This record gives sequence, structure tokens and C-alpha cells, in this order.
Amino acid sequence: MKTLKITLLIGREHLEKDSYLYTNILSEIKGIQFDVFDDSYSYYRRRVYPYFAKVIPRFIRKNHKVRSLYLQIEEQLYSIFLNSNDYKMHDAFQKNTNDISLRVEKLAKRLKKIPINTEITLIGRSAGAIVATMVSMQHPIHKIVALGYPFKHPDNEEEAYRHEHLKNVKTPMLIIQGLRDIYGGKEIEKKYHFNSNTTIFFEDIDHDFELTEENRIRILKNIEQYISNSKN
Repeated sequence: MKTLKITLLIGREHLEKDSYLYTNILSEIKGIQFDVFDDSYSYYRRRVYPYFAKVIPRFIRKNHKVRSLYLQIEEQLYSIFLNSNDYKMHDAFQKNTNDISLRVEKLAKRLKKIPINTEITLIGRSAGAIVATMVSMQHPIHKIVALGYPFKHPDNEEEAYRHEHLKNVKTPMLIIQGLRDIYGGKEIEKKYHFNSNTTIFFEDIDHDFELTEENRIRILKNIEQYISNSKN
């Protein structure tokens, strides 16, 4: 029986932040079709809300009392228009922007619906890489590619949930990290513990993956070779 293969992209909480990255690199990976796991916002949150946000009168934004009332009404609209899972994620994100537990839970449910004989490759971008690595500890994953893993938030102290589990991630993983990444550069090799199945490839870029044509081609080839190499 031919093995089924699926490649899922797990992005940041706002997929639009990296749309250029998906089109300039991932869409050009030869012989691989990938699906975007859009887990964080419903159609209403991603499309309708930004439109209303643009037309909100300026006085609402500046007047504290009016703005407070508006935000209460906005929350009521969320509770009406968002499905229950999306609203739970929205509510959790409002309380703690770094809470990824619901994202992990939602991805795990999605993976359980995939046929058991499928080779699943996860491409995690930034916080999406944390989600991908955590899920791999509870569901069989073939390979992981992490693009700009967020080891440490530049404004916060060390947060164990970001990296502590990496030494226990047995899934083969390729981390493509920027030397100028404010979430972790060259120092990550000595600072954090990794499983022996992890390979780290550094590029002279920052966390936003602002690429030269040379960077882009190298990263593209690295991902292609890593995913297609059956020995990894």
C-alpha cells in the first residue's frame, strides 16, 4: 500500500504576518503540497473585524469610557459570531498572548482524523514550531521543520514551556534559525538542550525572515532536501 503523505503548516497566531514567507519559500518546494493549519481565528475574526476596526471613529479610540463600552460590545459580538472553539482561543489569547495550549489541543484533534498510515510533516513558523514540537510528543509525526523557533522572548525572562521539552522531542527536526533572531541566535546551540535527532541550520537573517535571494534559495533547498531525504 502506498504511504499517504501530508505536510501541515502551523503558523503564528496571525498567519497574515508571514504570507510572503509562505509564497516565496513554501509554495516553491518541489513535489510537496502543503496545507495551512489555520487554527487561531475564524473568518469573522480574520476578515470582518479588521474592516470594522478601520472605520471605528477616532473619538471612540481616544475616549476611555466610550472605548471601554465599545470593547464590551465587541466581546459580546465575539461570543455570538465565533464558534465555541474560536471563542475559547480568543478568550485565552486575550488573557495570555503566549497561551498555546488550545492550539496544541486543536491540532491534536485534527491529526487524529488523518489516516493512521500517513506520513505527517509539520512546518512550524515561530510559535507554530512550539505547537508542532509539543504535538509530536503525543501523536506520531514523521518530520518537523521549524522556521525561526522562539526560544526566548526578548522582553521576558526564560519561559520553560518554550524549550524545556525539546530534549524529549524524538521526531527528526530541522531548525532554520536566524543569526540575528532576537528570539535566539547562534547561542542556542550551547544554551538549550536538544534531542540527537535535531539539526540546526543558521542563516544571516532576523526573526522576521527578511530574505535576500541567496538566503531564500538556500533555505528552500535545505527544506526540500530534508523533507525528501528518507534517511532522516
